[in-house]
Amino acid sequence: MEKQKLKQLQPNAKKVNNKDSGDGNKQTIERIEIKDSPFHVITIDGESFGVMGDYRLTEKAKTKEEVIEELEKITWNRIVQVVMLLEEVRTKINNKIKEQV
Repeated sequence: MEKQKLKQLQPNAKKVNNKDSGDGNKQTIERIEIKDSPFHVITIDGESFGVMGDYRLTEKAKTKEEVIEELEKITWNRIVQVVMLLEEVRTKINNKIKEQV
């Protein structure tokens, strides 16, 4: 399992100041790729959730394993989530292209 930077939540940072604590404690953000899928598991302060790109797909869970198990299930709900996410990304790209013209 590899720790990587979490671009969408905090640019260029593995450790960020814990916003709930005024004493400057650090928190580690861990990003784990789920093999053969577009999904990742993000763990912050012992809570994990599933993402695809910049978009969160699952509720927070206590363990990474729970999130991985949830993301590995191929359900109609997950298919609809991914299709809607891809449509949103396509729309954002088209809007940026229109702005440049």
